[in-house]
Amino acid sequence: MGAQWFVENTTNTRIWHRIKKTVLSTRSPCQKIDIVDTHAFGRVLFLDNMVQSSELDEFIYHEMMVHPALFTHGPVRSVCIIGGAEGATLREVLRHDPRRVVMVDIDEKLVEICRKHLPSWSQGAFDDPRVELRFEDGRKFLEQTDETFDAILIDLSDPLQGGPSTLLYTKEFYAVVHHRLSEGGCTAVQSESLHPNRIEAHARVRNTLREIFPFVRPYGYMSHAFHELYSFTLASKKVDPDQVDVEEPFRAKNLPLRYYSPELHRGMFKLPANLYEAYDRYRQVITDRDVVYYPDKNRPVPARARSG
Repeated sequence: MGAQWFVENTTNTRIWHRIKKTVLSTRSPCQKIDIVDTHAFGRVLFLDNMVQSSELDEFIYHEMMVHPALFTHGPVRSVCIIGGAEGATLREVLRHDPRRVVMVDIDEKLVEICRKHLPSWSQGAFDDPRVELRFEDGRKFLEQTDETFDAILIDLSDPLQGGPSTLLYTKEFYAVVHHRLSEGGCTAVQSESLHPNRIEAHARVRNTLREIFPFVRPYGYMSHAFHELYSFTLASKKVDPDQVDVEEPFRAKNLPLRYYSPELHRGMFKLPANLYEAYDRYRQVITDRDVVYYPDKNRPVPARARSG
């Protein structure tokens, strides 16, 4: 019997993952879900046939999603997570000892699958009594709640045509986020690839956030499972993240982190010239009427395993 392969398909790229076994392949009302044990990345979650998270390097994504924002803010009482089905963003937030965390994900089936099949991601975080887990549209929740948060972390899948996250990348949504933040609150946003051929989505997210927030700082990180540089963007109502010295609170907390550090924080907002060229080129603000889609991804293509 030949080797088994899981194939990621995009418009212009095909990536083959040699697999040990397929753990699960199913659909939720929102998306296609596959969990596969691979030789290169360990256990991997695929959504709509694209890597969402891998056992090998999920710590990079989730530490960079959470800690720059929470160390920029300082001690947090309440945090809201939009998305984050794997539970690893929640895991990292709880390291900061908030009084309350509200996690809102539209895909209940995906969360339950991750809770069962990706336990090392959440490490029991879903069972913490400070956590309120809600299954509904994240934008609708923020529009309707009266609660404010010190930080709102927007941990979303890519905005694919027909996908569940497209309207959570718009100026209208970011205005709601701003309104639901406390006076000195901040937000961190999954802000897409820094690949030169796919930079438009990132540039437009950054420029859209600048329409709402006075301090907006993108930063990159290497995602080995994504095969390229990706980004987050940190936006604050009161503090420039680039001017915050996180050394003392970081040392005081003594968190068991493997990627984020004060040394990294000091330099990670320094960006290459081609990004500033992209920000100037792609100035068009994302709105509910003019959404952005991640290029080079075909959502309807089914995931599949092959022999070879």
